[in-house]
Amino acid sequence: MTATTAPARRDDGLARDDDGRLLIDTRGPRVAAAVTVTVLAVALAAGGPVRTALVLWQWGVFGVSAVLGLRWSVYGNVFRAAKRRWDLGPPPAVEPEAGPRFAQACGFAVMTVAVVATLVGAEAVATAAVATVLALAALLAAFDICIGCRLYGLLVRLPGPLGLRR
Repeated sequence: MTATTAPARRDDGLARDDDGRLLIDTRGPRVAAAVTVTVLAVALAAGGPVRTALVLWQWGVFGVSAVLGLRWSVYGNVFRAAKRRWDLGPPPAVEPEAGPRFAQACGFAVMTVAVVATLVGAEAVATAAVATVLALAALLAAFDICIGCRLYGLLVRLPGPLGLRR
């Protein structure tokens, strides 16, 4: 969803829609995905304790974003600081936080598999989980295709107990 008018702001200075839901700059998730691709590619290439540390780092990054919201996103805050520092101007478009936040939760879930697999020594499972997240992040960074966001869009339309509430 893109806003056609300037979004409302609350006391926290963040853009919100008419229902008070957080709106985010559409460039932010792409930048975060590019950083995620870099972190996970280095993790896969490095192996050993560096891999474990980077997998744990990325797991934590996803966890913060999923649990606390994108306002607290580690990479999102770096993007916002860079945006202010280099005056990148207003966002070309904004979108509700819900879809990208759900995507972060999906990343957190898959990275949880990677963390557990790493800790129990199931390297093939850990590698597959990390590679899956890397591939999905690469789709977002390179082509602006967010599979988690699309999945969220489908889930909010499902009726009954399987559907997510807006």
